[in-house]
Parts: sequence; structure tokens; C-alpha cells
Amino acid sequence: MSIRLPIAAFACVWFLSSCCQAPPISYDSSSYLQSRIHELQNDFINLLPPEQQKLPAAREEAAWLADTAYRASARIARDNSPLFIGWINNILVNSHVLNRGLCYHYQQDLYRELRRRPLHYFFLGLTIRDRGTGRSHSCVYVSEKNKRLKDALVLDPWKHCGHLIVIPPEDRENNWEESSEWQSFIEEAFPEGHTYPFRSYIRESINTGNAEDDD
Repeated sequence: MSIRLPIAAFACVWFLSSCCQAPPISYDSSSYLQSRIHELQNDFINLLPPEQQKLPAAREEAAWLADTAYRASARIARDNSPLFIGWINNILVNSHVLNRGLCYHYQQDLYRELRRRPLHYFFLGLTIRDRGTGRSHSCVYVSEKNKRLKDALVLDPWKHCGHLIVIPPEDRENNWEESSEWQSFIEEAFPEGHTYPFRSYIRESINTGNAEDDD
């Protein structure tokens, strides 16, 4: 049997498995999404000290964070129109075939959406994995107000093209760290309670801390 057939079959499987589409609009009203939001809400609540976990305001804040995280991740992916998962899509962005879609674009966009209301029980931060290795990966994290990355849930909207991945502490190695030098910049760019339009992007050339609308 010619070797070309198995090679072609492998290539087809690889191509199909690498393809990636943003969640459709119907995803936003699906029972699947509702169950994932509810699960994440409980995970956020479990980050809090016991005396806060039953507070209505804390539970409402956790519910808003969970709902926004999932829905915003899907919308961000639809906005960026990914074609493939991971590094293949990055090649298209870096080659200017696609305008946006790198992991730090998703990080910035998700942070922007989660900063639309002040948080009283939780802290929103930035993290990076494998800094300086050429395999670095940027995400958002949510922790209890007085804690930071070590005990946080990392939110990754990029890897599965808008299907949010939640990474708990026990599933992370010690190659994750705070992105502290970027934190103050993006906090100023997207202050708590901001009302910037959805397509408000931070351009790397801007050093004033102001977000701009790219519509």
C-alpha cells in the first residue's frame, strides 16, 4: 500500500482537529452554558472565607463574574474569528491574515469586560505562564479580595477559541506568575466601573493608559 494514503489521512485528521470556531450565538442561551456558569459561580464562592460565602452580595458578585466570564469569552472569540487552535492561529495573526487573536488580546479583552463593575469580594489580576521561553501564555485570574495568584482561578478564553477554560491551583505548575508590570497599566486603562465600548483595545504604542475604541 502506498505510504501516501496514511500520510494524507493523518494530514486530514490533524487539519480537522486543529480547526476551531468561536461559540455560536445559540451557545449563549444553551443549558450547557448555564450549567457551566453555575459551576463557576460556586467555584468563585469557594474562594471566599466561610463568613462571606453565604452573603447575598458576595454570591451575586460571584454570579456576575461567572456569567460575564463565560459570555464575554464567547463574544471575544466571535469578534476575533479564530480559524485554528493555539499557535496555528497565532501564525495567521502574526502574518496579518487575521487582525487579532493572540492570547494577550483575549486576556486584555476579558479583563476589560470583567472590570465593568467594582468588585468588593474578589480581585481581578493578570498572569503569565512560561515567561520568556517563547511559549509564554497570558490569562486573567480571579482570587479572593485579599489574596492573589497562588489561590486563584485562572481564566483562559483563548486556548479553546472562546470556550472558557478554568484552571484551579491544583492543576497549575509553578511556571505561572503575576504579570505585575502590566497590571497597573491595564488597571488604569480599564478602571472599575468603566463604560468603554466592547471593541476598546489597548494599542501597544499607547503609553498613557487610555483605552481606545477601534470601531
